[in-house]
Amino acid sequence: MKRAISVAVVLLLAGLAVADDRAVKLADEVVRTCGGDRWAQVKILHFTFNVAQGTNLLFSAQHFWDVTVGTDLVTWKGKTVKVNVANPAGDEDSKAAYARWVNDSYWLLAPLKLRDPGITLTHAGTQDGLEVLHASYAGVGLTPGDQYDFYIDPDAKLVRRWEYVPEPGKKISGTWDKYQRFGVLYLATDHQFGDKRIWFSEVSVESNR
Repeated sequence: MKRAISVAVVLLLAGLAVADDRAVKLADEVVRTCGGDRWAQVKILHFTFNVAQGTNLLFSAQHFWDVTVGTDLVTWKGKTVKVNVANPAGDEDSKAAYARWVNDSYWLLAPLKLRDPGITLTHAGTQDGLEVLHASYAGVGLTPGDQYDFYIDPDAKLVRRWEYVPEPGKKISGTWDKYQRFGVLYLATDHQFGDKRIWFSEVSVESNR
């Protein structure tokens, strides 16, 4: 087990090492703008993740994430499950709650996580006045191998849209809109994703001042 962990750490560090300087600088600016440098102050993060198609609400999940303790209380589809996000239990409800936490929190916090271990960053030039930051993920999350293109406002240092690249030649685009300040964090709360809308409601942040 120790050997496996050591190899993983080496691979993660290797992934960071190949990120170009321009990409790292841009990512650092985005992280700071959205409050990532103050993440250690966050104690509680509450939010509701919603998905709609037109006027039809397809899905909603409430999260009460105790960042300090490392648990998330997830309510969706008529059930409520508390999951340890660092070490989720193996039962089906815990697995499902953990998967919800991974997906839903990433939609909320992706710009803050651009400098997480395991991400390789490349500056891919500019398009329509936005800087393009390519991020690939090796051995992290529930879907290792994911790739994203983040389109970043060079003045505001904010993500304006992204493209998810599940496989070469295929891209799924989503907007990043309606940024709002919640305590120490500055987060986008609305996304148009194809014919669907993903948005966040009931967002609140409790932090150490």
